[in-house]
Amino acid sequence: MHRTTRLKITDLNQHFICVLCDGYLVDATTIVECLHSFCRTCIVRYLENSRFCPVCDVQVHKTKPLLSIRSDTTLQDVVYKLIPGLYQNEMQRRREFYAEHPEEAAKCSSEERGEGAEQRCFYSPKENISVMMEYFQGTENGASSDTESSADNNSKELMTRYLNCPAALTVANLKKFIRMKYSLPKTYRVSIRFF
Repeated sequence: MHRTTRLKITDLNQHFICVLCDGYLVDATTIVECLHSFCRTCIVRYLENSRFCPVCDVQVHKTKPLLSIRSDTTLQDVVYKLIPGLYQNEMQRRREFYAEHPEEAAKCSSEERGEGAEQRCFYSPKENISVMMEYFQGTENGASSDTESSADNNSKELMTRYLNCPAALTVANLKKFIRMKYSLPKTYRVSIRFF
């Protein structure tokens, strides 16, 4: 049997911190010659005056150093996943910046402006997530029934179920699972809501 070892985030910090600003990587960008990573704004500003990697002094492109850097979205996703709240804080800072500078906002994508931050999750497809399912008995128009009694309110606790499933589970597969689990006919509508 394989033993698992737990690592502290401080043991991994050196891989997630930009040596130019001493902060966590934001828009992680890697120099292709040596594979050292930095914040995008930090390395672009640094390469305006130098043509060498700040860590190992490997020479980047002599005349156009920005050709030697690439966005590292995988590393950035790992940083956002391991550092709690970093993604939300960064998106909030971006929204505040672009609210003060609307002329700059037109040049950027919605994520660069900090919009849609709640939609992004950092799960690998094989990771397990917990899903809470609640049964909602509504009328045909979707409103709750007026005949609901206090006994029905108490039974709501019994109608809550939890499901541990892979993060890659699609909504269509979840609906199919619910239909099979509770033997629901096709006449019943199954709707999935995210709260």
